Amino acid sequence: MPVNDPDQPRRADPPREGVVALVRQLIGGVVQLARLEIAHGRQEIGQMVAEVRTGAVLGGIAAAVFLLALLTLDLAIVLGLVALFEAVPDLVEVIIIVAAFAALAVVLAIAGGGSLLTNPITWIGLLVVAAIFAVPAYLGFTAAWLTALFVLVLQLAIGGLLVYRAIQHFRIGPPEETIASVKEDIAWVKRLLRRG
Repeated sequence: MPVNDPDQPRRADPPREGVVALVRQLIGGVVQLARLEIAHGRQEIGQMVAEVRTGAVLGGIAAAVFLLALLTLDLAIVLGLVALFEAVPDLVEVIIIVAAFAALAVVLAIAGGGSLLTNPITWIGLLVVAAIFAVPAYLGFTAAWLTALFVLVLQLAIGGLLVYRAIQHFRIGPPEETIASVKEDIAWVKRLLRRG
């Protein structure tokens, strides 16, 4: 058995960390984990925003192309209706106009979930607009501009309904992955604290 020599330096025992040091490390780890989760959440939201931005740009380009196509179709519809209104009797014009607004009411009921048609102002508005076009048609006054205005009103109503429905579907949600990860981290810390 070796004898301790007083001239030789004594070997130090490995330092033992106390509870306070362990708690400091735990708190430091939790703070670092929280920072990482916040960074992950920012990254996830940034990716969602980038996807929405890309979709909006592509949607804008597609809307411009469809607008050009609709302008051509609109011109064809207006010219076709002018020719039709010139060829049919006045009463038939009135029936066509009333049928168009009835079809618009059905489209509003289907696409709007029925909520738009439960409002009496909607019905009064539809009747007034139908009368604005039906009365001159019944009296034999069917100028091309009136037919074009008739088509414009129908298109604006349908376009407004489509915008209303599109806004309902255009939503950005919370960062689901980050929320789930934070919940797991909290559960992990709770389990760790119960053991300690």
